[in-house]
Amino acid sequence: MSQNRAALAVASPPVRITSPQLDIILAVRNDLQRYGLEGMLASVATVGSCRAFSELSAAVDAVHDPRTDLLLIVPEPADLDSDSVLHRVAEYGVRVLLLVPDQRSVDLDRVAGVPGASLLFSDGLDVEALGDMLDAMRAGEVRIPAVLTRGLLELAGRGAREVPAAPRLTPREREALTLVVDGLSNKQIGRRLRISEHGAKRLVANILAKLNCPNRTLAAARALREGLCGHAPAPAPRATVGPPVATHVPASPYDTGW
Repeated sequence: MSQNRAALAVASPPVRITSPQLDIILAVRNDLQRYGLEGMLASVATVGSCRAFSELSAAVDAVHDPRTDLLLIVPEPADLDSDSVLHRVAEYGVRVLLLVPDQRSVDLDRVAGVPGASLLFSDGLDVEALGDMLDAMRAGEVRIPAVLTRGLLELAGRGAREVPAAPRLTPREREALTLVVDGLSNKQIGRRLRISEHGAKRLVANILAKLNCPNRTLAAARALREGLCGHAPAPAPRATVGPPVATHVPASPYDTGW
């Protein structure tokens, strides 16, 4: 090695290849809540930038790159309408995080209809929990609180009754469905099946159509409930008589990703 090359090797530290940081776009109408979230996001290491808006339409206009942009919103009821701008931007592939106060405030039918949306409770939220959620979403995962699992299974059950016949899935589709339940993104599914990301996206779209499910969350719930993939069917909730008893609901495999 020449002296110049040796000097260059010493002077140049090794290059680290890291995942791109997230550019957070906030859509929060309440000023105090918006300022509070901006402060929390400033403490999250994986956040590259944060732009805040009081109107959802302005926040959506600020989205430029679905690979790094993440839309965090505190939704109003109208934002969850099937023809809202939120649905359109989610269908485009932008990662969406819905922030709601608690379990009681969740309209599960409407929330589950937003394609690919993650969900987080704001009551008691701290920087660590918010950072964990953003890290998971940056890795291509979609998360929902485990406490909502039962409701999702019931929604999937209602969908199953509307389509009595068992869906005819090809072996390839069953393999892909198992990966969806395991929480893999389209890119990860493509790598696992040795196909392109576009091919994986088309394969997942075919699965959703055959299962009559509007999004991956409900598809995963139905797959678990009916044993449509490599996982054991989820047990149906048992009816109880008398006053409700507090029970522990185990985390679902699809709480950690799509």
